[in-house]
This record gives sequence, C-alpha cells and structure tokens, in this order.
Amino acid sequence: MVVVLAIVVGVLFIVTGGVKVLGVRQSLAVRDHLGMAPQLWRLIGLLELAGAAGVLIGLKLTVLGVLAAIGLTLLMLGAIASRVKVRDSALMIAADVVVLALVVTTAITLLH
Repeated sequence: MVVVLAIVVGVLFIVTGGVKVLGVRQSLAVRDHLGMAPQLWRLIGLLELAGAAGVLIGLKLTVLGVLAAIGLTLLMLGAIASRVKVRDSALMIAADVVVLALVVTTAITLLH
C-alpha cells in the first residue's frame, strides 16, 4: 500500500512541479488566474519536485519521506487557500482537498 501511495504522490508532483518549472502554457494560465508572481510559481514547482523526490526516497529512508509529505501538505494547504482567495469553483477546491488527503495518507502510511 505505501509503495503505491508514494508512487502516485511522487508522479503527481513530478508532473505538477515540472509543468510549473518548464512554464507550460496551461500552467502559466493557472498562475495568472491565481495572481502569483512568476518567481513564486517556479519556486512552488521546485518545491513540488523536491517533495516528490523526497516521498519516493522515503520508501527507503522513512524520515525523509515523512518530512517531504509534510512539505507537500503545506503546499496543498497553500493551494487550497489560493483557490478560495480567487473564488474558484467548489470542484477545483475539492480536487485539491483530495490531493491533500492523498498526501496526508501517504505520510501516515510511511510512519507505519
């Protein structure tokens, strides 16, 4: 179970972080919609990539995986707050809440 969760979280944040760092057009549209500065958007992408790597490495080094999942949890809380701030739809906010739950579940599962 923990391997599947870590892989799903890792791949998810490699993709979301990668599109931010690479400046993929759809990602830039989201950035602009949320009113974020380009430098902050790239930093968030780098943090997502680092969190993804940490969760995957956490399969062998538990403490790193848990810390990485905590970092991704904080990023997701920020994402939810950003969506609420711009009054995004409940569906968009709910999607981020699902990802948050996935990350928290991964952290808890890594501990056991």
